[in-house]
Amino acid sequence: MTTANDIALAVDIGGTKIRAAAIDSMGKLIASTRMPTDAQHGAAHVLEVITSSLDTLQRELDPNLHRIIGLGLSSAGVIEPATGRVVNAADQIPGWKGTPLGELFAAKLRLSTFADNDANCALVGEAWLGQHLLPPNANVVMLTLGTGLGGAVMLNGRLITGVNHVTGHFGLCQMWDAYSATNVSVEYLVSGTGLGNVYQQRHPGHPKTAGEAVIELVSANDPLAIAALDAWLDHLVLQLHNLYWMLDPHLIIIGGGVIDSQARWWPQLLAKLNAKKVASPIKQARLGNDAGISGAAKMVFDQVGMAA
Repeated sequence: MTTANDIALAVDIGGTKIRAAAIDSMGKLIASTRMPTDAQHGAAHVLEVITSSLDTLQRELDPNLHRIIGLGLSSAGVIEPATGRVVNAADQIPGWKGTPLGELFAAKLRLSTFADNDANCALVGEAWLGQHLLPPNANVVMLTLGTGLGGAVMLNGRLITGVNHVTGHFGLCQMWDAYSATNVSVEYLVSGTGLGNVYQQRHPGHPKTAGEAVIELVSANDPLAIAALDAWLDHLVLQLHNLYWMLDPHLIIIGGGVIDSQARWWPQLLAKLNAKKVASPIKQARLGNDAGISGAAKMVFDQVGMAA
């Protein structure tokens, strides 16, 4: 049983920055740090940054007021929740694959330590603090639209990670691409990078364009960019349509960096979903960069509470 004085330490391990926080059982942030990841220096360096962040946090906490009950870690990649090991990961952090995150920090801090994929943590955070008015034991799906496409699935109020811990890696599913006449990964067309790819398909020979730049061109009424955004939304709606028919959730949450430009495309997305008769409500993520770290903390309170 946790108390009002109990604190969870939480770390969100990103490609550019590592954020650590002390969070209480009501979701209030007590203290936080932010440090550059410097991922190019490899896994050993990143582990040192995490350690330094946690040392800084613990020095800021008053042991007479706060009792640290555990550590939650949010990381990109395929994470084995039972052990906190990085089963698989992209090359963003060299040597990250195989890192025994849970074991390392449990031994270093002598705390109960839990780790999971960053999209899973983001969904847990949104369900906890996002004020989405969910029923008890809700079924919720989250898509994270950023450089790639991630996601997470919650059924009956519990996170589903799968036998191989890959549930929610929607970007690695495949879809048909009419331009190349072949199957491509979903995130090749449905992500921030995907928006740039869709634009380039309509502008052959043009230098590679980032999704953010396409949105700027849309704002300037560029017809090719407007057409690309419309096609990109069709690709996104197709995936939301499939998720509705596969999982029939109470709610689908869309987060990630691309949501920052939603003013340019959200009404159009809703109109397309309505035409496609997707009945599941679709909402924007509300916690922004706080979602992952909040979910990592909630993971601690849930697990320690279950063990008590």
